[in-house]
Amino acid sequence: MEVKIKALTRVEGEGALDIVLDKDQIKDLKLRIYEPPRYFEEILRGKPYHFIPDVTARICGICPVAYQMSGVQAVEDAFGIEVPEDILLLRRLMYYGEWIQSHAIHIFFLHLPDFYGVSSIAQLAKVDRELVQGGLRLREVGSKIIQMLGGRTSHPVSVTVGGFHSLPEHPSVSCKDIEEAIDICYRLLEKLKHLKFPHFELKNILFVSLTDEDYPILSGDILTSEGEVINKKEFKEYFVEYAVHYSTAKHARTKGGSIYVVGPLARFNNNYQKLSPLATEYAHKLPIKFPELNPYKSILIRMVEILHSLERSHQIIRDYKKPEVIKVSYQVKAGEGFGVSEAPRGILWHSYQFDQQGNILKADIVPPTSQNQDAMEHSLKERCNQLKKEESIIREEAEKLIRSFDPCISCATHFLKVNII
Repeated sequence: MEVKIKALTRVEGEGALDIVLDKDQIKDLKLRIYEPPRYFEEILRGKPYHFIPDVTARICGICPVAYQMSGVQAVEDAFGIEVPEDILLLRRLMYYGEWIQSHAIHIFFLHLPDFYGVSSIAQLAKVDRELVQGGLRLREVGSKIIQMLGGRTSHPVSVTVGGFHSLPEHPSVSCKDIEEAIDICYRLLEKLKHLKFPHFELKNILFVSLTDEDYPILSGDILTSEGEVINKKEFKEYFVEYAVHYSTAKHARTKGGSIYVVGPLARFNNNYQKLSPLATEYAHKLPIKFPELNPYKSILIRMVEILHSLERSHQIIRDYKKPEVIKVSYQVKAGEGFGVSEAPRGILWHSYQFDQQGNILKADIVPPTSQNQDAMEHSLKERCNQLKKEESIIREEAEKLIRSFDPCISCATHFLKVNII
């Protein structure tokens, strides 16, 4: 029997899901991504190093800051540039803005309708208008933080190697704005903690994230849930990308063959002790475990990360002072550099090689979604084996689980086809 389900809404990009049944068990499952390659790494080859933040920002319209931060970090690593703490702090603030904005988009526009049994944010607004208005306000605050430091929200223009091109004399986002957003978080979390979650846990999967002195976002070493710590220069010694014949998107595993997952669930499980005080307090009021293995509950963890980002942003904005030097001087030289940061969806790793003039000889970018492909397939197979093999049930639950991972296939929302053979 072949069943074709032709529409998965509220994910970014185009793909298909093929499921092969054998005596009511999932024999094979393939998450196929059929969008054409975008060739960003090849576009960068031969270009001057300073193109990196502007070109890589175009990889994602929702997470351009993440690509800029990992990119400039790699250049600074190659050239031996020491960026002052006051500049790093403002980069962190800009990144918090992206976490707030991106998480709000995912939670309220893409994921939350699943839990209310509606098909869109427009329908959700009819059920609970306060949820949608609160989500929109959180997104707005995150966007304002990005714009304040980046010059604009989409594809910011101020980030550069060694610091920023420009910075405001005074913050345009006030502590009052942040405090209002924190109050909104409280009200929304009171609603979301009563959501009904399927009973499902990720099994035989490593949780991989950065680890740092604070809850990781801008930098740090790579940590696995088995306790292994990996330097960013060692990324390709431990993790391997590979192509599959049925998808244009790469997959990734550890070199030992282990499936791993990146993103909010991995960050939380590896670093929950480092959340801000308010985020820590509220996390303990939510129906989540420490560590949490249910991917559907990532919606709660994203809200906790919004609260953490708001609290940290409040501290930085309260004490804001424009650095005397916003861009340090440096010497261009041949070399290789590595950058890694925590995009809202997980670890984003960059590597570049440069010639003596700073032209890019090689670019290698590993985004979060490719690292989560195997984990999504593995989890879909496990979850679908728990269900009745009926088209409507499999479609509904597969869509919910895929949206829990928040895959960024591209910057457009199209559909997923499910073929049950």
